Amino acid sequence: MELKIIEESVKDDIERVNALIIETLSSKVEFLNSINSYLLSNKGKQLRPVLSLVAARACGEVSKKTICCAAVSEMIHTATLLHDDVADDSSVRRGAPTVQTMFSPAASVLSGDYWLSKALSLLTRENDPNILAFFTKAVEELSEGELFQMQKASSLDTTESDYLNIITRKTSSLFVASVASAVYSSGTSEKIIEAMAGYAYNLGIAFQIRDDIFDYMPELNTGKESGADICEKKITLPLILALRGAPESEKLEMIKDIKESDYNDKSMAARTIEFVKRFSGTDLAQNTLTEYCDFAVNSLEIIKESQYKRDLAQIANYVGTRVL
Repeated sequence: MELKIIEESVKDDIERVNALIIETLSSKVEFLNSINSYLLSNKGKQLRPVLSLVAARACGEVSKKTICCAAVSEMIHTATLLHDDVADDSSVRRGAPTVQTMFSPAASVLSGDYWLSKALSLLTRENDPNILAFFTKAVEELSEGELFQMQKASSLDTTESDYLNIITRKTSSLFVASVASAVYSSGTSEKIIEAMAGYAYNLGIAFQIRDDIFDYMPELNTGKESGADICEKKITLPLILALRGAPESEKLEMIKDIKESDYNDKSMAARTIEFVKRFSGTDLAQNTLTEYCDFAVNSLEIIKESQYKRDLAQIANYVGTRVL
């Protein structure tokens, strides 16, 4: 399934979303406009606004509020990436130099602040406390998820429950806000909003698991170096599941190696990738990923049949099977 085919079905709406983002970000500061232009020219798949728009059409009508929700979802996502790149000292994003590399770490943080503040100003302009609540909750959970992940990177005792807690907050929360707010704006019932929030919750978890699996697949050209997570001492699902299946002696040795390694130790990352492969960590993580994709599809049963409903199911299947 090509995501671009689904994007085509909401092409006019996406154009309205991007026009709103450009208009909202306009500044009298030339330096900021240069950074924004760079970011807009290197935008990714825009999965969150696409989800917002397709979900709204599956459940009702796209309104002016829906366009706002879709734009805000992309703006908050971009803000988190700008902050993450500095926190993780990332030099490449989507195959291109990050803002911190092209400009400076300070420029990346402050640009992220600007994108976030402008997103929130868009929401306040709509003057709908329910929509505002969806996104403020997501921003709160994003921050908590990142900080909890940092805590666990320090203690190196991340359990599967901890991992799910982290990705629910740092990834799934914005998926939920993007979809639930848009569905709410389409004028549907509370019952359908709850079901669609469940779809987004499971899809967000699946999406993050997929990215974490990619980190242990150096044969893929993902636009970032493989092993980046473990270089930052982030223990994700493939490693958690590999450690669970390894003999106790090898498990303890692997954890000891990670604890004693320096940050950004490429040789340790290579050893960890080999360990995960040997104990089927990525295969086991794929099984979990598939389960969450199935949960997402099952959440769609409540809504009426349409091409947009089928598109939402296809997006879940795409996340479950995509190579890149």
